[in-house]
Amino acid sequence: MKIRTSIGVVLCAVCPMMASAQTPVDSLKQEKEKPEATKAVAKDASIFNLNVLGRTSLNIGQQSNRDLNASFRLDETRLLLSGHLNPDLSYKVRFRLNRSFGTTTQDNGSRALDYAQVNYRFGKQKDWEVILGKQAAAVGSYEFVNNPVYEYIFTDYVDRLLNLFVVGATFSHQINPNHNFQLQVYNTSTETLDQLIKTAGYGAAEFKQSNRPMGAYLTWQGSFLNKALQTKWSYNYNQLIAGADNHSVSLANMYQSKRTKVYLDLQYSDYGVDHTMLASNAIHAFRGNSGTDRTMRKDVVYKSAVLRFDHQFTNHWGMSVKGAYETASASKDKEVGQNFRRNWTGYAALEYKPVPTKDWKLFAGYIDNKISYKNRLGLPTEKNNRFILGTYFNLSAI
Repeated sequence: MKIRTSIGVVLCAVCPMMASAQTPVDSLKQEKEKPEATKAVAKDASIFNLNVLGRTSLNIGQQSNRDLNASFRLDETRLLLSGHLNPDLSYKVRFRLNRSFGTTTQDNGSRALDYAQVNYRFGKQKDWEVILGKQAAAVGSYEFVNNPVYEYIFTDYVDRLLNLFVVGATFSHQINPNHNFQLQVYNTSTETLDQLIKTAGYGAAEFKQSNRPMGAYLTWQGSFLNKALQTKWSYNYNQLIAGADNHSVSLANMYQSKRTKVYLDLQYSDYGVDHTMLASNAIHAFRGNSGTDRTMRKDVVYKSAVLRFDHQFTNHWGMSVKGAYETASASKDKEVGQNFRRNWTGYAALEYKPVPTKDWKLFAGYIDNKISYKNRLGLPTEKNNRFILGTYFNLSAI
């Protein structure tokens, strides 16, 4: 049943320096092999670091009933600037260079800016931390935490439902070496409601933007079995539309050994009003609505499960396999009903690392994506299947 309480403060945990922004393990190994640097050089290196991230691929595939096609794509290209001004004060800025630098209407940020944040640790044991600025959402998702260039395809949950990079504040407390709690308060959307509706070509209907279009994550991050098993569970409350509350639970679980990593992400999201419009688009296609006759649908539920397995056979060769299943429901709309939209996503890739000490890989694989609808809706199945051949990297430039 739909929860209709105004809990307002609710939060999630995101590791202050997320895996997607951390210096890669390969870079750390490389540092150990270098001659001992002077104290001045070491100090300068910690103040400013520059990482270059990218993924380029040749895609050969077919979309729905179209003919076979092939093209090169610049899937990802990002620059990460980070550093420590002292042991307790650090900063992090990352740009996505294949995105528009236009300004967003709600938070006045650039669409190309992933984050621009400062982190400050304090307390007698330095077990408290505050993160201010544009930052990664504190959501329980290892798919999102993973470096974006490593993910060949994202689920709808990460790619289309979440506000991934938010302007706000995060407060965290390290209870002990294995348990951390975080509270993050943020803007629900980077765009105003008026802009979202304008971009989608929707009608406003009776909906108005909330006077407090904000949300909160409450997150627990745990570590067990000598850090081999990790969890990141979050609860999220937010509101964009006046009088419409949204609630989400995200449970991320990961096992990691020297050569193997497996994560399982589970999520349930209950939207009072579907401001993402992912489910709303399909419902209006079913009803034949167009233009401003389309409005955001009420009481939509999204669910997803994603499992990824990575294994490094040798220092050079490895593999990656991922599968995801997602559904959208509108149970209060009897014509549409439960799980009317189903999204299957999967891939398998063979990876080769030419230089074991560098975070650079060549890959070859296959991606399968199919979106289907319940027969009663009469909507066509959408397919996007393709072979991929390319390279990705996360290299320390400075």
